[in-house]
Amino acid sequence: MDEREQLAVDAVRSYAAALKRIRDRFFAAYPDLTGLSDLLTAVRSTRVLTQEGRSSTGIDYSVHGAGCRMTDEQGTEVDVDLVDGVEAFDGWRVHAFLEGHEGESLSIDELHAACSRLAGWAELRELQAHRWYAI
Repeated sequence: MDEREQLAVDAVRSYAAALKRIRDRFFAAYPDLTGLSDLLTAVRSTRVLTQEGRSSTGIDYSVHGAGCRMTDEQGTEVDVDLVDGVEAFDGWRVHAFLEGHEGESLSIDELHAACSRLAGWAELRELQAHRWYAI
């Protein structure tokens, strides 16, 4: 693996770790919600939650389309979509996560390849070939 490939793999691992950390903190504030599917229902159907807000655990959220963007107090932002009932991300979402971070810029294609590589190592699940991944 060359240096750029390693940078991309490290970037995806960083995104996955941030997603897990921020997601866990967000859902700790809403024990009745088990995941993104429940959140979308709470916003769109039962209207228990607003489309945008802040959890009691300090995570800002914004429900959009098929997913949600969550941001912690340090400005770390993660975005996930619901794909076939599973919380998923792609290279574009990892790229957005990396924006504003110092370091070498990686292309969306490089990040997709890194996601695929990590799925091959069983660190991620590949939901749709070279498109959607899950932790």
